[in-house]
Amino acid sequence: MAILATDSGGSDYEYVPVPEGMHDAICYKLVDAGTNWNEFQGEKTKQHSVYIWWELPNTRTEDDRPMSVFKEYRLSLHEQAALRRDLQAWRNKIFEPAELEGFDLTGILGVSCKIGVGRTSGGKDKVTGVFCADGGPKKVPTENEQTIFDLEDYIDEFTGKSSEKSKKACDIFEDLPPFVRWKIAGCDEPNKEQVEPCFEMQAAMSKSASQPVAAAPAAQVIEDDFEEDVPF
Repeated sequence: MAILATDSGGSDYEYVPVPEGMHDAICYKLVDAGTNWNEFQGEKTKQHSVYIWWELPNTRTEDDRPMSVFKEYRLSLHEQAALRRDLQAWRNKIFEPAELEGFDLTGILGVSCKIGVGRTSGGKDKVTGVFCADGGPKKVPTENEQTIFDLEDYIDEFTGKSSEKSKKACDIFEDLPPFVRWKIAGCDEPNKEQVEPCFEMQAAMSKSASQPVAAAPAAQVIEDDFEEDVPF
């Protein structure tokens, strides 16, 4: 399983912002949110999104849990893509041409880094930068369970190919924030903005009525050897 780059909260939920500034961080969750329409400056384009979550081991909640932040990226390693910029800063080396042909993003799970945190115009947490950890990136344990939401596995549950992996993906899906769930599976709840499922989900569901579903093009496994001191 690979992701390749070419809290709901109840009524008593109280948002506690992460302090602004630089934090030690470890990646603990990756979510492949599929391809949706994205509008920027009046122009609509298709965008394949991936979310990365980090826990901040030295920045704690009142009940002594690590605080966390996340960032949405376009799943692309184009030279101007934010994902490429942040990954290169994280591992402190540029991508080789062979890596740019297919880089397995799941390799960042459990890898240490430093995160800059600021504020959005609405006062929410905003990841302003990802940087190399002191002493270089290392594979380290996390307090949160290390989790990958694989879109292919999730789709299998609805297209006649249910398995342990697909059921696990459904469990992970239920724990995602509502806006991420809607980006993946759409939203038709009353009094909510109507959102179509991601294109991968739509394509799989339309095919399932007449034939077995081919693997969604969201992921491939690329095996590359990296320098021993760089875990991804």
